[in-house]
Amino acid sequence: FGDSNQSPVVPEYFESRRMWILCELLGKELESYGFVVEKTREDEEKDLSLVKRGEKAKGFDVFLSLHSNAVWGSGNENIDRVDVFAPFDNINDSHVLGNLLADAVAKVMPVSYGNVKTQKSQNGDWEYYSVMYGARNVGCPFYYIIEHSFHTNKKSALWLLDDENLKKLAESEAKMIADYFGFSKPVKGDVDMNGQLDKADYQLVKRAVMKREALS
Repeated sequence: FGDSNQSPVVPEYFESRRMWILCELLGKELESYGFVVEKTREDEEKDLSLVKRGEKAKGFDVFLSLHSNAVWGSGNENIDRVDVFAPFDNINDSHVLGNLLADAVAKVMPVSYGNVKTQKSQNGDWEYYSVMYGARNVGCPFYYIIEHSFHTNKKSALWLLDDENLKKLAESEAKMIADYFGFSKPVKGDVDMNGQLDKADYQLVKRAVMKREALS
């Protein structure tokens, strides 16, 4: 929201601005696979409470909250891992996709590794993070916070400032999600939807033009 969470080592970096761009890119990339995508808000300057953000996942299969992390203190500026926070109890075997997402990000970013983390409330069996609590509360089966390394790490913050790098992240994350759910990008002209552009497609289009066959 606005100019929030500025990097202490790269002043031009604001987590809020860069993750908004990544959100836009990831949404478009997922839509190219045939997913229906909805953001928690359409206006970058209008915020929702954390729980309300998570509750926007009602009726959806996956909820993603995109971030870069921060850790303060001398000697911590070199921490560069990717953390994907997943359901604390591995509901719906959700850690499988969580690990795949962590790997997808870690393979693109200049980081040491990616891993799945969980955090349960100390006062009961529910999610510690409010966005995850909200998503779970409305029945979303897969919900995650993706921390794209640390913006307190100069190398990571500079990397995330490049729009081309954000595009690479969006492509990698979208492909991993698509592969997990069995989605693939449609081939232009593949009328019979068998994944190939061949003579059968030409014949179908020809018959349709000649009004011998109706296509949906």
